[in-house]
Amino acid sequence: MKAILTMIKQNGNKTENERLLFDTEKSKEICEVKNVHGFVVEKIYLSPGGIIFSKITNQEKLKVQDQELAKEYIAEHHPETYIEIFGEVKRA
Repeated sequence: MKAILTMIKQNGNKTENERLLFDTEKSKEICEVKNVHGFVVEKIYLSPGGIIFSKITNQEKLKVQDQELAKEYIAEHHPETYIEIFGEVKRA
């Protein structure tokens, strides 16, 4: 699935909009997000350019994720995958 999405970039005090092509076939699927009933409602991907985005399964729609919130979700729910993609973290 492909979609051109607008990503907002903060550069100091300046905000810029950039349109980027996201493609699930050329990106790495990181994990699935399931609802309380165990149904997959979203799939999280990492683009070749390093941007996290997701595919909403029931709407066949792509959306750009808040990058830090997505990393937090992956770290909490899929720690091994997080380490594989983003590198080792300090042990507690």
